[in-house]
Amino acid sequence: MKNPFSVKTPETLSAADIAASFIDVFSDFQKILDPSHTFIHGPRGTGKSMMLRYLEPEVQIAAKKVRRARELDFFAVHIPIKSSYYSIGDLGMLDGAAAGLLSEHFLVINIATEIISSLDAFTDFTEQERQSFLQQCGQLMEEVGFEGSEEAAPSNFNKLSQILKLEYKLTKKYISTLTFTKTLIPYEATLLTYGEFLEPLIHLIRQLEVTPTGPIFLMLDDADNLPVTMQQVVNGWVSYRSTENICLKISTQQRYRTWRTPSGMLIESSHDFSEIDISSVYTSKQSSHYYDNVEKVILRRLSLAGINDVTPSQFFPSNEEQDRCLTRIKAQIGNEWDQGRGISARRSDDILRYSTSEYMKGLAAKKKQNHFSYAGFRSLVDISSGTIRGFLEPAALMYSELQAKDPNPRINQIPAETQDRVLSKWSQSLILEGFERLKNDINTTENGESDDVEKLRSLINGIGELFQAKLVSNDSERRLIAFMVTQSLSKSTQNVLDLAVEWGYFHVKTIGRKEGVGRNRAYILNRRLAPYFKLDPSGYAAYISITPKDLELAMTNHRMFTQKRLSNTEESKPSEFSQPEIPLL
Repeated sequence: MKNPFSVKTPETLSAADIAASFIDVFSDFQKILDPSHTFIHGPRGTGKSMMLRYLEPEVQIAAKKVRRARELDFFAVHIPIKSSYYSIGDLGMLDGAAAGLLSEHFLVINIATEIISSLDAFTDFTEQERQSFLQQCGQLMEEVGFEGSEEAAPSNFNKLSQILKLEYKLTKKYISTLTFTKTLIPYEATLLTYGEFLEPLIHLIRQLEVTPTGPIFLMLDDADNLPVTMQQVVNGWVSYRSTENICLKISTQQRYRTWRTPSGMLIESSHDFSEIDISSVYTSKQSSHYYDNVEKVILRRLSLAGINDVTPSQFFPSNEEQDRCLTRIKAQIGNEWDQGRGISARRSDDILRYSTSEYMKGLAAKKKQNHFSYAGFRSLVDISSGTIRGFLEPAALMYSELQAKDPNPRINQIPAETQDRVLSKWSQSLILEGFERLKNDINTTENGESDDVEKLRSLINGIGELFQAKLVSNDSERRLIAFMVTQSLSKSTQNVLDLAVEWGYFHVKTIGRKEGVGRNRAYILNRRLAPYFKLDPSGYAAYISITPKDLELAMTNHRMFTQKRLSNTEESKPSEFSQPEIPLL
């Protein structure tokens, strides 16, 4: 049986596949649908590409949202930046105006090609309208000086795409020639710009009877993979605010390197564009939708695999013995609160804050600290840390492990022990294999300093060890998963934190200051690391403040950092709760 949790890149999926598997999450991200320029930030696996592809006319029709593309509010064109057409390293040989003009030229050609390819999928063109549009395109191409466009108007969309690709090849050949000569060769071919070609082309498309009356959404996916000069060009387009015709939807993995236009002007939110941080939405305490969304995704995938008689919670059961023990501990904590020996203002807060902590302390006393179970659907959702891929990847590994034992199984459940085994290895791989990939990346690119990896490794270990020690302490706040920085950081320290966010070890959001003026940055540990450090992945609200000096210590000596922070805690305070009897699991 096909693995229902297998992860495929959205670019490889058909319109029918996306329509069948996508769960509508736009109630959380309404700005994506607004007629405005929008930056969509989020680490790999948060579903950015899937959301953008879902907006394509073909997918909307396959999902039965509309019968014809004309009925849509906008015409969305998915433009995957990871395509080889944007990997033009030789552009780095140019600078100034030359680099900017050729960067815009390449962008316009590639985007126009994607638009024409999307337009070719419309099936309700009349022949008269098709030929009229092609003739107008031929006139536009002749005006801007396309090679070979004077011969005749393109006879079909394929011919139109070929003319665009010819221009790309001619410019690429010119750029490549610069590699082998020390003299600057004059560029005498066509130079396409946003205003002279792309806008007029889109105006022609919007006049067609078969296209939506609303604007065209140009969805630049993974735009942080663009060279800086191209990012500056895109920023220039954002600054035009021409959203009645063109709305840019720009997704990034939080590595977008500049917010300036080719002229040096700074584009700003919310004057020029709006922003969405998917990870911030899905890792906040207020987000109740993420759990529901994952549940819908898993139900859909199980149904497509022919597994219709179980819920996600039944398919991913928790450890029953652990559940029974936690139930007893919760009852005991509740009784303590009823007798006036509680810590929090509310009974439910005491139960939520301290039940897992007391259970883990009991395991440690029994020398079973390595056997806390992370099995269970809700636990897997928490560990996924706000990214649907963070759920699907370990789920696919679990399913594959069972398939390996029996090639033709009828799998209606992933046993708790299988879940724990896979989650433990998957969590560990983010530290072991993840840092090796990061080290190789820094050694072959300019994305960081050579010692940043070791600083980051020490920081992650320090934060993880501190949070684990706090979880099994007697402090009033134990379920930590985040820390806040209240002071300005040095450039080198900030670079390490930025690297951690880029590679998914932390999520970042801002928190209003208690003084009421300004905001502080909070860094949330990726909950995938919870099994590695033996943390409670359900922790949301609690965070600690860390000074720049202590962060620098954590980056150089994580054990000394942990000892220093713990020496200032309430660790010597006796526990408010009597130790429950923990059975051996």
